[in-house]
Amino acid sequence: MQFNFASFAVAAVAAAYALPTALATACYSAGGCQQCETETSMYDARQSFCGSNDWQGSTSVGWGYGRVTLDGSFATSQECFDGFNSIIQTCYGSKDGGIYTYEYNGHNARLDVDFCDCE
Repeated sequence: MQFNFASFAVAAVAAAYALPTALATACYSAGGCQQCETETSMYDARQSFCGSNDWQGSTSVGWGYGRVTLDGSFATSQECFDGFNSIIQTCYGSKDGGIYTYEYNGHNARLDVDFCDCE
């Protein structure tokens, strides 16, 4: 099999355009609030939020001691699941929540997942 650099370059550029242009998860600076949802409960919140139409536009919903707020919209529900997962996996257990920012093909989202009610 002969390596064709031109074909490889075209395929690499096409693949790069298929990926979101900006993804970032940042945990809250605070951690240790006493009234927080369990990790399992936050995965349930993820299923409820991303499994409905909530990922399609700005909204805010309460979940026990937690809150999920979306400013903007995701391109697909899977992008919502991925962002929510990133917040749980990166921040749960050490911080009281986190924010996931997303930019792709005209879609911009700021997903803010708060695990706790610290007031």
